[in-house]
Amino acid sequence: MSNLNYHSNRSNKFHAKRLATNGVLTAMFFALTMFAVEIAGIKITFDSLPVVLSAMLFGPIDAFCVGFLGAFLEQMMNHGFTATTILWILPPALRGVWIGLGVIALKKAMSLTYVLDHKRPFVYYLVCIVAAVVTSCGNTLVYYLDSKLYGYYTYALIFGVFGVRILSGVICAVLTATLALPILAALRKAKLTNSVAIQ
Repeated sequence: MSNLNYHSNRSNKFHAKRLATNGVLTAMFFALTMFAVEIAGIKITFDSLPVVLSAMLFGPIDAFCVGFLGAFLEQMMNHGFTATTILWILPPALRGVWIGLGVIALKKAMSLTYVLDHKRPFVYYLVCIVAAVVTSCGNTLVYYLDSKLYGYYTYALIFGVFGVRILSGVICAVLTATLALPILAALRKAKLTNSVAIQ
């Protein structure tokens, strides 16, 4: 009975830490959006860092929530609620789902042990890059829908810089994935990992 209570207490402590960590990561996402640079429809930002961390630590659902809530706070602060608010917050959330699913599907190559201890975790970088491309395509689609609804953007702005938007997204993804590694190492040491992420 005492053994059961021990495991139950341990599980409750982990869930409390997990919830607190996701809360901090959501706040971190929102804070990083304040330092984003946007020029002619091209956004240079590292706000995806907490999404990558949550996906690697806890999987797709947690990462979706971090991206969704962080982007929602940013939208509320800068634009208020509009007909396309949900569309704007979906791409960052889906980035988390993509990376989190990569952790589940590619178990060994995306495990924290492999990613942190291997000198060249190519699969980890590839998953993060593909997630960035998917996010950039999603943002482009939202730009287009916004232009149809509100006439905010021209087609030249939406599609003329599409290639540059993809390239900047890929560069930011590589830098973000690299920045995430020492943070993930510290969090692993603090035992803030889900079993999904470490198998």
